[in-house]
Amino acid sequence: MARLNSKSVEEIFATSKQEKWAYPKIFEGLKDAGAEYYDTAIATRGIEYHGSGDAIPESPPPRFTRLKRSASFDARGVKLAIERNKSKPDYMVFLEQIVPAGVVRYRVDRSAREVRYFGAAGQAYVEKVPPF
Repeated sequence: MARLNSKSVEEIFATSKQEKWAYPKIFEGLKDAGAEYYDTAIATRGIEYHGSGDAIPESPPPRFTRLKRSASFDARGVKLAIERNKSKPDYMVFLEQIVPAGVVRYRVDRSAREVRYFGAAGQAYVEKVPPF
């Protein structure tokens, strides 16, 4: 496994937002930059990329407002938000749609090619990442 390349990860931060990359393209780019997995905390929109023992944090976007989650976890609500985001990708809208489903964080695992969405009590919904 290649070392986590902070410059490449930071370029992906910027370019993917400017060009509004579809998620599988971001996934592949991060893989090429040496990211093994990353974690996102929904309330703060804090993201941390991990690879080869290193970690790189990504700051929330300017003017980001903390999101308040639902008390109950709804796997069907998570799946519906994912489906909606496929047809019209918008990350901030996506976050706003998974919050009512009770998601508090998610982990993207590139080797397993999956995203695992977690509720506050450890419930989870797993979505496979399609090839790009």
